[in-house]
Amino acid sequence: MSKNEVLFFGIIPRHAVWGGKEITSYFGYDVPDKTGQVWAFSAEDSASTVCQNGENAGKTLLELWNSKPELFQSLYKKFPYIISLVAPVENLSIQVHPTANVAQEYGYEAGKNEAWVILEAAPNSSLVYGSKGNFEDLMSHLKNADFVNIFRTVATKKGEFFYIPAGTVHALGKGNIAYEIQQSTDVTYRIYDYERLDDNNELRELQLPGAMESIKDTKPEFNTTLDYVHPKQNVIQSDENADILEYMTNESFTISRIQVHGSMTLKKQGYWLTTVSEGTGRVNEQAVRFGDNFLVPANLEEITLTGSFSLMITSEKRITK
Repeated sequence: MSKNEVLFFGIIPRHAVWGGKEITSYFGYDVPDKTGQVWAFSAEDSASTVCQNGENAGKTLLELWNSKPELFQSLYKKFPYIISLVAPVENLSIQVHPTANVAQEYGYEAGKNEAWVILEAAPNSSLVYGSKGNFEDLMSHLKNADFVNIFRTVATKKGEFFYIPAGTVHALGKGNIAYEIQQSTDVTYRIYDYERLDDNNELRELQLPGAMESIKDTKPEFNTTLDYVHPKQNVIQSDENADILEYMTNESFTISRIQVHGSMTLKKQGYWLTTVSEGTGRVNEQAVRFGDNFLVPANLEEITLTGSFSLMITSEKRITK
């Protein structure tokens, strides 16, 4: 592998009852109808994305994680993220992700915090976030499987960032196209699904006990306020060559965006999981375009970006030194 090479990865289509053709029409990916999202980066045992270039072509992200730790220089034993591109044509089910305590109770290493960057939003698009009432009111409704007029709806627009801590009621609405970051505990507790049927023509299963356990195990204000939905963002750089924005950084992940409009060289740290969300350009002389997903290895300490494009980046560390 060239010292300056970034590693491109193929996508994994994910079928969903709320999926359709938006993934194809927006990103240009050749995926089946009813694809609700694609995994851009995953090292799950059941579905690991595959490297497309260089000496590592054909190897899965999981294989590289286990065999070439120098590419990641990670703090974790297990690859920590699933990065998705999501394009629902119907509302997603209303759900909750497990907290660390609940996840570990069921044999998982970590809980599942999540975040979305809205890449595109149709008029009047929205998402579900938390409850209209207080904590006791929410728990009473869930205990009685009463889902009428309890969940809070929040309008969405292009460019917005939403943080969804584990234990928070949430659901992405139709008409949104989102860059989604989540910890790699692939468990979701479904609360309500609009009485939709699965592919076997049966009502989709709900997992209310796990959802309620996770809601109880997190801060009540996650579900009863919007105080945490939009973390304070940090502008790292803004000049004639690039705008660098850090959406958030915490113990789970750092999420950033670089908008390039010219040429810049950046001293970086850690590995980057990178998606081109707009435009075309070059990364260390490798051509990149909208919809590409590539790993910038940790042992590549400097990167040159040239062109007119935007990068969404998930990393363990803040992206610059």
